[in-house]
Amino acid sequence: MKKLLCAAVFFLFSAASARAYTDTGGRYTAGPDGYGGVNIFAEWGDDDYYLRPSLNTYKSDIADRFSTYSLGGGLERERWSAGAEVSMTPETGGYKNYGIYGDLSYKLLAAPAEDAALEDISLGAFAGLTAHEDTYALSTTTVVTSGRRSSVATLTDAFKLNQADYGLSASVKACGLRASGRFTKTAYDKDVTAEARQLPVDIGSIGTSGFPDTAVSARLRAAGLPLSPEAGYTRTTYLLDQPDSESLTFGLSVKAGPAEISAGWEGFNPGGGADRLNYYSVGLTLSF
Repeated sequence: MKKLLCAAVFFLFSAASARAYTDTGGRYTAGPDGYGGVNIFAEWGDDDYYLRPSLNTYKSDIADRFSTYSLGGGLERERWSAGAEVSMTPETGGYKNYGIYGDLSYKLLAAPAEDAALEDISLGAFAGLTAHEDTYALSTTTVVTSGRRSSVATLTDAFKLNQADYGLSASVKACGLRASGRFTKTAYDKDVTAEARQLPVDIGSIGTSGFPDTAVSARLRAAGLPLSPEAGYTRTTYLLDQPDSESLTFGLSVKAGPAEISAGWEGFNPGGGADRLNYYSVGLTLSF
C-alpha cells in the first residue's frame, strides 16, 4: 500500500505541468506538552477534476509520532461533485491503520445570476472505513539467562477493529459568506471495552484519542475578502462514558500574488473538567 501511494505521488508530480492548475502548501501547528504537527499537500486539476496527495504528522512529549499518508481525487460537474481518498498510517507503538473515504454532493442551484444574493446551496453524503490494528502485550514471560531472571513482554494478540463513519453535509453561500455543516455517526464491527487501547483520532488539527460515537461540526467562511476570516465548531461524543469534547477554531488568510498566508487558533476542550488546550498554526499555499 505504501509503495503504491509513493508511486502515485511520483507520477502526479511528473505530470504536474500538464494540469490546468497546481497548488502546494503546508501548515504547522504548535501546542502544549511539546505538541507539533505538520500537514503538507499538493493538488493538481482543472474545472473538472483534481488529484491531491498529502501527509499529516504530529507528536508531543506525551505521545508518539503518528503520520498519515493520503491520496485523494475528485470530479466536478455543473450539478454534482464526487471525491474519494485512500490513506494509511504506518505502525507506531504497535498501532497502524488503513482507510478509504468517499463523498458525493449535489448542487441545488445550477447557475445563479451574477448579482444574486444566494450563490450556492449543496447537500451531500459521505462514508469512510478505517481498519485499525493494535498489537499489545497480554502477558509476560520470565526468561532465565546466565543465572539471571528477567521479564519480557510477549506480543500475543492483535486488537483489530473496523470503524465505519458515515453522515450528511450541507453548504450555503450567500452574500459572499459560506456556511457549512456536517453530522457524522460512527459504528464498529465489534464491541469496544475499557481494556482496549483507545484509538488515535484527529479533531481539527489536534491529535487526541478515544472511540468516537457522533460528531457535529459547523463552519463559516468569508472568502474573496482581502483578509478572509473563518470560524468553526465541532462537538464529539465518545463511547465508554468518555466525556464529550469540543473544538473551537478561528483563522485568517490573505492572498499575496500566487501565495496565500494563513494563521489560526484552535481551542480544544477535552471535557470532564479538564483544562482547555490552545493550539496555534501558520500556513502557506502557493498556486501556479
